[in-house]
Amino acid sequence: MSTEDPSSGARRPAVAVLFVLTGLCALLLTSAVHPRAHEVPAGGDDDGMPVLRAAAEAEGETPYAAVRQVTGPDGRPYGLRVVNRPDEGLVLAPVGSEDEPFVVEASQALESLDDRLLQMLRDTYRVADAGHTDLGGRPARLVEAERADGTVAGRFWVDGDSGLLVARTIYDQAGDPALSSNLTQLELGEGEWPDRAETGEPWGEALDAQERGDLRSEGWKVDEHLTWNLRLVDARATEHEGHKVVHAVYSDGLSQISLFVQRGKLGPGHASSPSGGYVGTEEGGTGISPEHDTIFGGDVGQYQSMWQADGFVFTVLADAPAGLAGSAVTALPSPEGSGFWARVERGLSRLGPL
Repeated sequence: MSTEDPSSGARRPAVAVLFVLTGLCALLLTSAVHPRAHEVPAGGDDDGMPVLRAAAEAEGETPYAAVRQVTGPDGRPYGLRVVNRPDEGLVLAPVGSEDEPFVVEASQALESLDDRLLQMLRDTYRVADAGHTDLGGRPARLVEAERADGTVAGRFWVDGDSGLLVARTIYDQAGDPALSSNLTQLELGEGEWPDRAETGEPWGEALDAQERGDLRSEGWKVDEHLTWNLRLVDARATEHEGHKVVHAVYSDGLSQISLFVQRGKLGPGHASSPSGGYVGTEEGGTGISPEHDTIFGGDVGQYQSMWQADGFVFTVLADAPAGLAGSAVTALPSPEGSGFWARVERGLSRLGPL
């Protein structure tokens, strides 16, 4: 199966506008407003949702082994061996380092087509069934996530034989691929399960709406909406060295933004500094809490920033297009010190328009 986006370069036809030279039509045209990309929800039928929901069910019922090729903004693929056993979870191991497997247990969320991500997708975009196609010589069903202005924000390819989601691509505002994932060497059936593997633990205790509201009243930045297309899908809190750390996950159904918030200030060895773009997260992470290294899968296309403001330290990790990462960072309190946002914008401008 090829990692090449089979729909690369495709554009949906522009909407034709019929101008009728009458006074009445002129009046109507002056009051009409063309849909903008950030209008939510995007109009139209979400006839692609049944296809994606069926793929989510297949993921929860079908054992398989494969190689997941992930490609970030730099265009370099990163391979992960994947073994899915619905009752046990998902094993991930970097290609070439299969002796370092990582297990995502079946009870953990935000892997593949989680119900909450599907809900966010539907609430943000038009989820359209684009019909039958093929991917690497295999029959597939194509589903497109469209912004309100008709541009494509993401595409999903569902395998025609197994019903599994086998590929997805996220596009920036310019229509260029930003992040993609593709299953290759797909084999149905239970693959080899490691005798020993690192297992991710749930990150703290889930926060309900009342607890999130209490935190906001105390000055914590745990908004329900971060930007027009980033809504809260999960919020948890834990204790680190006697201090509370909050982890909030935002998503538009395509990308995910992790925000960590903790009271205090950065030490002299951690001055506020953005990464200037997308970087791989090193072993152990670089955040304010050692529990950051429970975040898996950020080796390709991950943007990270850390700064202090208003008595809090903020850390953002984003597997997302540059524009979305930038909008998430700039939606948060401005950092102390000058020049920070200018460096963020310079770094992101090299990757695409904000």
